[in-house]
Amino acid sequence: MIKTFSFRTLGCRLNHSESDSIQYDLTRRGLKAVSCLEPADLTVINSCAVTRQAEAKTRGAIAASRRASPGGKIAVIGCCSHFCPDKLMSLPGVDLVLGNCEKYNLYEYILTLEWGGNGIYVSPINGYGAFSPIGVASSGSQTRAFMKVQDGCDYRCTFCIIPFLRGKARSRKIEACIEEAKLLEDLGFQEIVLTGVNVGSYKAEDGKDLCDLIELLLRNSGIKRLRISSIEPDLVSDRLINMVKNEKRLCRHFHIPLQHGSDEILESMHRKYYIKDFKELIDKLSREIPEVCIGTDVLVGFPGENEENFVEMYEFLEKAPFSYLHVFRFSPRLGTVASGLEDDITPNEKKCRSSILRNLSCLKKRNFLNRFLDKTAIVLFEKRIKDECLVGLTDNYIRVKAVVNRNFINELVKVKLKRVNIDSVEGEIISE
Repeated sequence: MIKTFSFRTLGCRLNHSESDSIQYDLTRRGLKAVSCLEPADLTVINSCAVTRQAEAKTRGAIAASRRASPGGKIAVIGCCSHFCPDKLMSLPGVDLVLGNCEKYNLYEYILTLEWGGNGIYVSPINGYGAFSPIGVASSGSQTRAFMKVQDGCDYRCTFCIIPFLRGKARSRKIEACIEEAKLLEDLGFQEIVLTGVNVGSYKAEDGKDLCDLIELLLRNSGIKRLRISSIEPDLVSDRLINMVKNEKRLCRHFHIPLQHGSDEILESMHRKYYIKDFKELIDKLSREIPEVCIGTDVLVGFPGENEENFVEMYEFLEKAPFSYLHVFRFSPRLGTVASGLEDDITPNEKKCRSSILRNLSCLKKRNFLNRFLDKTAIVLFEKRIKDECLVGLTDNYIRVKAVVNRNFINELVKVKLKRVNIDSVEGEIISE
C-alpha cells in the first residue's frame, strides 16, 4: 500500500511548478509527503532532458532514490520520460514511466502500482494534459509559488529538444490563472512566479497577451509580488518594461536567454535577433528600470563555434549589464537540427570555455551585489538555516541572509545590506 511519497525534481522552474502541483494533488487525496532523504513508499522523479547532463542527473536521482527507499517504488515523469522511456524503464528500481501528457494523472497510475502493475505510459504531445486542474496550487517554497501559465514552444532553435517534448505553444485560460492566484493568496503565499516554456508568447483565446494577464492578476488578487520567469528577448515589449518600471508589485528581474554572443552562431541556432538588438534591449532595461537585475543563459561549444566566436561572446558579456550568467555546454539532442551538425568542439574545450564564463558570472554577480551595500531593501524571507539565520530574496533577485531571533519567514521585511558573500548579501533587520 502506497501511503507516503517523495519528489526529486530536476531542471527548470516549470518542472518545479508541475511537481508542486502534483504533490498538492497527492496530499489532498490522503497521501503523505516526506523528504527525499527519508524512506518513502513511492519516489517521483520529475525529469529533465535538455542536455546529456540532465539525463545523467535523472539516472543519478533514480540511484539515489533506490538508496533512500530500498523497499519503495519509483515513478519517473516529465521530459526525460518522453525522450527515452524505454531506457528509463530498463534501469533497476523503476516501476513506472509517465510522459508529459500523463503526469497530472499520477494518482490513477499509483493505484495501478498498488495492484502490482507497472510500465510505460507515454502518448504523443497534442495539447492534452498541459495544465493542472484549477485549485491545484504550486508552492515553489513556503513563500513563493510557481504558477504555470503557458506550455510548449513554436520556436525551432536548432539545439533545443523541448518543443518535441512539450509540443506547440498553448496558454492557460486567464480565468484559471486568476482563480489559482486567489487560491495561492488564500494559502498565504506572498509571491507568484509566472512560469512556462515560452512565457512571453502567452496568448489567451480572446487575444489577451502576457501584459494583459499580469494586469488582471494584479487587479484581481492581493499578491504582494509577481515575478516573470525566463522570457525571450523578442517578446520583451515596451509595455512590459513600463509595467515593471511603474508597478511596485512587479519584480525588477528579467532573465532573458542570449544563448550566444556571435551573430554567426545565433544564425546557426535559428535565434530571432542579432547582438545589436539584444544590446539595445538590455541597455534600455538598465536605463529605464533602476536597480534592475538582468540574468541570461549562454551556450558554449555549439558546432562551428571557433575561438573568434567565443572571444566575441566573452567581450559582449563582459561589457553588457548582466547581473549573472547561466552557462551550459552544448550536447546534441537526437531529433534536433543541431544533432546532424558535426560536434567539432572537444569536451575539454567546452569545459574550459564554460569555466571561463562561469568565472565571469561570479565577477558580474559580485559587482552587482556591491552596488547595494549600505542600501535598504525589502526582503521576502523564505526559510531558516543554521538556527538563527534567515534567507530570502529582494524583488531584484538578491539573496539576503540575516541573523535574527524572531521568525520573519513569509514576511516582507526592511533590511540594510551590509556585507557581500560569494552569491548573497548579509543584512541587518532595520526594526523588529
